[in-house]
Amino acid sequence: MIWKGIRRKTWEFEQAFAAENSVYISNPARGWYGVYTFRAEERIAPEELKWSLREGETLSLVLVDVGGFRERPLDLATLENIRKILAFFEQNQRDVIFRPVYDQEGKGREREPASFELVLEHLGQLGALLKENPYSVFIFQGFLVGSWGELHDSSYLSEDCLKKMWERLRPGLGETIYGAVRTPAQWRLLVSEEEFQKGNFPRLGLFDDGIFASKSHLGTFGTMTREAAGWKAPWIREEELSFLETLGKRLPIGGEAVSPESAGLSEGWDCDGEKVMAELRTLRLTYLNRAYDRKLLDRWEKEGLLGAVGLHLGYRFVLRKAELIKSFGSRKRQLCLEIENSGFGGLFQEAELFLLLKSGEKTEELPIEMDFGTWAGGEKRSLEVRLEPEMAELYLKLRRKKDGAPIRFANEGSGDRFFLGSLHISEN
Repeated sequence: MIWKGIRRKTWEFEQAFAAENSVYISNPARGWYGVYTFRAEERIAPEELKWSLREGETLSLVLVDVGGFRERPLDLATLENIRKILAFFEQNQRDVIFRPVYDQEGKGREREPASFELVLEHLGQLGALLKENPYSVFIFQGFLVGSWGELHDSSYLSEDCLKKMWERLRPGLGETIYGAVRTPAQWRLLVSEEEFQKGNFPRLGLFDDGIFASKSHLGTFGTMTREAAGWKAPWIREEELSFLETLGKRLPIGGEAVSPESAGLSEGWDCDGEKVMAELRTLRLTYLNRAYDRKLLDRWEKEGLLGAVGLHLGYRFVLRKAELIKSFGSRKRQLCLEIENSGFGGLFQEAELFLLLKSGEKTEELPIEMDFGTWAGGEKRSLEVRLEPEMAELYLKLRRKKDGAPIRFANEGSGDRFFLGSLHISEN
């Protein structure tokens, strides 16, 4: 018998999400940063300081000058001032690149303590402060010493000194804060080749404050091959960039872009838009100074490059595909998602991803397992979620685990939660 006029009811997913946008997204722990400078012994006025914060900024480099303590430990009042400075940025939803320094004038050796033991004591005091409360510190940049705290022009840059400073600071950083050194060679002094090959990376990133000033990034790279120089010395540019590309999959890398003119170099380096983007992608850059060097940043703006750089600093998650598939032998459905990290870098903090099913007044959250810590820039991943079909609107929600801060997708119309589409029954 042939039955006519019978309609079959099936579940359909009506997709609603849009293509990638071209908007700078104020997501946590990535992007342009501003610099805020304080003297450690001076109290802050939070209500006045609040007016200096820039709208849309989520990342701040907090430079604290401890140069007044070159002959003595930090006292209790000063440590309390530093606590209040860090608490201010946490209360105003800013992640912090924390750089305490002895020098702000390019006079590293003159300004740092004559006693290395005192340097270690200061690092221990600051580490203890952060261990007690990490506030919103993302990166502890440098080890106090050198001109501008940048680990050059210092009496304390030997392998032995660097290891002792890192060992003293490291316990205070816990499992949420990264340290950072200035060059790849300094990083390799602190991590053996064997540990690197095993993938045993400490929470130690890099800050390159000479990006684009010269082909060597102002001495960040060396003149000898890896084979000739050995593990602990600087390597030629091509080999160092390859090394940094590997580190940047697991660790945050940032710094400052500098024009050759501002660095006092007579000959510039021909680095056009395409080369700039390629270099930053190779570096897997997570953060960059938004004010220095203005000469170079203004040039990028005229070339239409500044916006593109800002969009791609750090991670940038874009939903590329969403599809509903029937599970074989079950009434359940499989929602298949393809997400790309189109940014330069990664998300180096724990995050939680959820599928939300909103039906009337009820919203159900389905967790989606994903290791964001190893999701490198340029990488696509496919995710699957099994669900019981029901009449519902579907959303994605991504948030940072430690504080619930929303992480927004870079699709058109995406907000704190991202509308994917709706499930409904159709008859055919």
